[in-house]
Amino acid sequence: MSEDTPDEETTPVESETTTDPEAHARRRGLLILVIVVVVAVVAALVIWSVNSSAPSPAATTSASSTPLPSASTPSDGSSASADPSASAEPGAGGEVVDDIRDFDEPAPIDGGVTVALDDLEAVEGEASMPGEIAGPSLRFTVTFTNDSDEAYSLLGAVTNVYYGADQIPAIELAEPGGEPFPQEVAAGKSVTGTFVYNVPTDQRDQVRITVDYEAAEPALVFEGAAPQ
Repeated sequence: MSEDTPDEETTPVESETTTDPEAHARRRGLLILVIVVVVAVVAALVIWSVNSSAPSPAATTSASSTPLPSASTPSDGSSASADPSASAEPGAGGEVVDDIRDFDEPAPIDGGVTVALDDLEAVEGEASMPGEIAGPSLRFTVTFTNDSDEAYSLLGAVTNVYYGADQIPAIELAEPGGEPFPQEVAAGKSVTGTFVYNVPTDQRDQVRITVDYEAAEPALVFEGAAPQ
């Protein structure tokens, strides 16, 4: 073998590692670009979603500018107060009273039960409990008569008294002789409750006594001039 022939082991070979830093830099730049694009797309989708769910200004303006109907104006445009005779008498708890009875007029209710007001008289009221005021008062008895075949519950039965032109609520007293309703009136029986209310003697020309006998029904109303 000639001495001029170069040895293969001494032939210079370019190392692959010389290009590794450049390739790494390119991959890193590409990765950053992809992340930027993804973030931009996500932000655009979020903005679009928010804008599409918000009400349009035109719709908001239309809804807010629509006038609401007035509670005092009927839908036909007529005035509710045009006819004074159309007003109804208010009952206890805001109920409308269809019928006002004299003190001596019994009132039939559902199920064969009748309510009557008896023994209306002037007494001197006694203050025996907190909030009561002694003074001129009225005492009366309310009788429930049950002509049906079943007992009738009186758990919700209560009375109220109003007096004078302004229908001022009277204060209830326990004495003298006040007695609440029993829990029920048996079939074929009658029961009573006796009640005392402060009513000034000079305000007895117009006295209203109401009897609430059932929550879903309007109160019975008895009205007239009371004993002085």
